[in-house]
Amino acid sequence: MLYFRKLLEAIGLFSFVIIISSFFFVYEITRENSVKIKDRYDAIVILSGNPERAFRASKLFFEKKSKIILLSKEQKIFKNYFKPNDSKKTYELYLDILVKSGIEPKNIILFGINNKSTIDEVNELHKLDLSGYRDMLIVTDRYHVFRANQILKDINVRFNYDFDITIHSTDWYENKGSILIVFSELLKTYLYYIFGDFNSYKQYISE
Repeated sequence: MLYFRKLLEAIGLFSFVIIISSFFFVYEITRENSVKIKDRYDAIVILSGNPERAFRASKLFFEKKSKIILLSKEQKIFKNYFKPNDSKKTYELYLDILVKSGIEPKNIILFGINNKSTIDEVNELHKLDLSGYRDMLIVTDRYHVFRANQILKDINVRFNYDFDITIHSTDWYENKGSILIVFSELLKTYLYYIFGDFNSYKQYISE
């Protein structure tokens, strides 16, 4: 009986921690981040995950008079369900968007081999010699900023941020798509804090 009681207390405490931490993470993921954007940036960095980031980065490249765009190389196939033969690797789709927006290929640098997570991207950025680029602007989505920021801090890389806050025009809890994105990001945040590297998580569940 005593053992059962302690078990219930432990479950209750664990549930309480999960609920409180979930509220905190959802707040951080969904809140609007006010970042003062500078007038100029030497480089624009695009994290993979949403092709809209390439459109946003193209505009910023010219607005901020940047020298280069650093594009995450993700080789996952981006399927075109209307034209299956036009399906491309994710980074190739981003490249097409950038070039069609007027950016010359010589101004685009791919980083990584096949980035599958944000931590892969940050690790690959960390390997680059970026000493010639004093100010860099990272382009990602609003709901991705919190986790990306935590990863960058943990790897001790400091960047300035820009993030697209126009994708979702309504409050996140009024939009089914936004709710799914938020809870997906919440799960990824927990996985990051528990396992650190997404590859560690995949190795753990495969054992």
